Amino acid sequence: MKKREAGFTLIEIIVALVMVGIMSVFAGLFMTTFLDGYFMAKDNADTALKAQMALDRISMELKDISPVSEDIPKPVSALTANSLITYTNSSGVNKTIKYEGSTIYLSTPAPEPVNNILIDHVQDFQLTAAYANVYDIVANDVAFIDIGFTISGYDPFSTRIFPRNRIPHP
Repeated sequence: MKKREAGFTLIEIIVALVMVGIMSVFAGLFMTTFLDGYFMAKDNADTALKAQMALDRISMELKDISPVSEDIPKPVSALTANSLITYTNSSGVNKTIKYEGSTIYLSTPAPEPVNNILIDHVQDFQLTAAYANVYDIVANDVAFIDIGFTISGYDPFSTRIFPRNRIPHP
């Protein structure tokens, strides 16, 4: 009687290799799907954070518009719908928030003008102000300012700003 030798046959080795290959394909597909989802979520979070930071900065700037005084009779010197707002802050510095191309800037004037980018890749920008007799004065004052923008592939971002001081119609 012939004694059987221990070991694997060629067919067993080929079947095992095919099974390992099939499991590797599924593991690779799983990892690819996982990494794609991770990077998409990371990009979404980064964009949402940039948008929120831009809205917070704009809100902070416009809440801090200088009150009407003899030195500053018109704290908001220009308000062009969906384009720009030029104002004087409480420190007496003139600033402009403007939309050019696909970028929203916070600008300071001469002697050396500086355009600081608040957010880029903006598709649409909305800037409007509502006027009302807020302080029981004959003139219409700025009741609130609406700011909003859209970034490609995302829901619109917007905020309503109520200035702390009286701002007459520009």
